[in-house]
Amino acid sequence: MNSCLLCNKVLNYEMTLSFLLSFKRLPKRYVCDDCMNRFVRIDQTKICRECGRQMNKPCICGDCQKWHRTNQDFINRSIFEYNDAMKEFMHLYKFVGDYQLRMVFQEEIRKKIRKNSMVVPIPVSVETKISRGFNQVVGLLGDVEYVDALKVNKIRKTRQSELNRKQRINNQQVFTINEKCATKIVNQEVLLIDDIYTTGTTIRHAAEVLRANGVNKVSGLTLCR
Repeated sequence: MNSCLLCNKVLNYEMTLSFLLSFKRLPKRYVCDDCMNRFVRIDQTKICRECGRQMNKPCICGDCQKWHRTNQDFINRSIFEYNDAMKEFMHLYKFVGDYQLRMVFQEEIRKKIRKNSMVVPIPVSVETKISRGFNQVVGLLGDVEYVDALKVNKIRKTRQSELNRKQRINNQQVFTINEKCATKIVNQEVLLIDDIYTTGTTIRHAAEVLRANGVNKVSGLTLCR
């Protein structure tokens, strides 16, 4: 029997007679229902039509209206709200470095990626890769094929958690194209993947670099918002 990666409780499987007679394999589980229910899904019928923020009704939020003034139109969708449970998860996964936790949301991400989409993960800096040992976004992708089209253009990318809101919005471009993959993205439609959408600066900067290097269309998918 395997245990929940978040609370270590033994995972129980409810099996019907029809399932037993089908001789199918048990679906792999990584988190118990109690832990999973702590994460709040975004109601996709009531979101900002551009950034995917949870709203009372479908509309365009104030942040996206401000982005319009800088010609930074961008469509993003997120799966979960960034509530206390998600903050705790991100702390354990990213900053404590519990790499096993990558498996908790892999299926959630996989279900949102259209077949044959060209997936590009947001990269981490050299310093982060060395200290953490992995790119948390790539970890969330599991066996999804992706293209390393971007790289961080300096040794250390400033963590969004280290900045206040104004600093995050005004944060300077930190990405550049990965020349090894430059020809693969030309005239393609790309789905950018990140873990958290905060102000949108990070993912929009990444989209800007991709468009400047020949990508036809860029949209975003983040685990939480």
